[in-house]
Amino acid sequence: MKSLRWRLLATLGIAIFVLWSSMAAWMFTSIRRELISVLDDRLIASTRMVAGIVQQFSHEQIQSASVPGKHVDLTSVIARDGVACEVSLVRAEVELLPLARTENSPGFDSLQGTGFGRIDKGGKLWRTYVLEENGIRIATADRIDVREGLVQSFAYAMVLPFAMALLGLLAITWWACTKGLEPLRRLQHTLAKRPPQDGTPIEDGRDIEELAPMVNSLNALLLRMNATIEHERRWTADAAHELRTPLTAIKTHVQVTQLLVQRELKLMPGQSCLAAEQIQQSLEYTMSGITHMHDTLEQLLMLARVESGSALDTRKLSGIAIVGAFERACEQSQQHAAEQGHTAQLQAQVSPGAPQDWQSWQVALPAPLLVCAVSNLVDNALRHHQGQEPVTAHLELQEQAGQVCISIRDHGPGMSQAECEQALRRFWRKNPSSQGSGLGLTIVQRIVDSVQGHLTVQPAPGGGLKVHLHLPVVLCQSAECAA
Repeated sequence: MKSLRWRLLATLGIAIFVLWSSMAAWMFTSIRRELISVLDDRLIASTRMVAGIVQQFSHEQIQSASVPGKHVDLTSVIARDGVACEVSLVRAEVELLPLARTENSPGFDSLQGTGFGRIDKGGKLWRTYVLEENGIRIATADRIDVREGLVQSFAYAMVLPFAMALLGLLAITWWACTKGLEPLRRLQHTLAKRPPQDGTPIEDGRDIEELAPMVNSLNALLLRMNATIEHERRWTADAAHELRTPLTAIKTHVQVTQLLVQRELKLMPGQSCLAAEQIQQSLEYTMSGITHMHDTLEQLLMLARVESGSALDTRKLSGIAIVGAFERACEQSQQHAAEQGHTAQLQAQVSPGAPQDWQSWQVALPAPLLVCAVSNLVDNALRHHQGQEPVTAHLELQEQAGQVCISIRDHGPGMSQAECEQALRRFWRKNPSSQGSGLGLTIVQRIVDSVQGHLTVQPAPGGGLKVHLHLPVVLCQSAECAA
């Protein structure tokens, strides 16, 4: 994933590094040249200083310097500034008589002429300067490796502050980028916290010149999306309402026809009775189809209300009202299953706990939606249940996790893991000829999403399905709990 912060930091870091490195290279070259010039001037100054001091001695003293026991001590004179130095008496053009030299002197016998030069003694290179005045030759020298050591020390002295300054500048740049991108982080946090049904315009970032165009574009996109979604929801609701009325009329006529056929069955014996029984069976199939379509329309209406947010209100379900909604949903599902001829039994359980434990918590969901979610899950379990074992519905308050968990377990034919993942799709049914609209789990999923909950469907050990409904809960204030 690309990062604006890292991109900006890398761009500034590379630009600063290249700029400073170029300036440092130019400064190093210039200062190295100046430093070498200063060291050469030092050799010249040392040579002239020694020449000036030697000139203070008389000619006889200088001539006697080479006589043992009578020489003038010139070592203390030429060794004052630390450079290698040698004083020689010029007797002929090619004959030199050394008068004095320092201990670190490399020897200047191979030098020819005056001025700057270079000699190699013992594998060490020396920078030399020679001056001849009044028959006296004075030679001074510096080791070139010592000079380079001074240059390197200066380079290190430049590099360390440069590196520290670069790191400090990158840290300041990182901090400045973080502060500069703070409005983007706030905008992201605002968008992450917005509920799905909230279509109000975004206000964060509209006062920042760089963010205002993006926020305005987001608001325009939200308006277009809300208009499109609202149009589809209205169409779904209107279509369901328009179809429900004729279906109700058809259902009424079929019921009347069934009553008439039943009466004819009692009055007409023989072959006519067989035809009436066939008509009765056909009417029962018709009624089953009408009931299925009617249930599908009711589920569509509920789904439209849930997705549009019209079924939501600002009230929260607090305290033991959560338990009451759970028990009411189980009772409705049990009654509905009995009306449809299902014999499966339901065992509803609530995790142990004192009433005051439940009273301290609340879920951001009104009672009708919680009843709708639980009843849809229990209806599915009772419809597909098989065997003598009862369907279990368990409500548990998990305080440490901060959630309410509702578990539904049946012993029906069950589904594979792949089928469980598809079960949340609209109108999906494992067996197309079975009862149900294929919208129950979709409605539950939409209700759970409205409060940032979680719904899981998974195969149960030993057969059947196990559905877990997790709803986040928060501690409520005393006044809210009382309400």
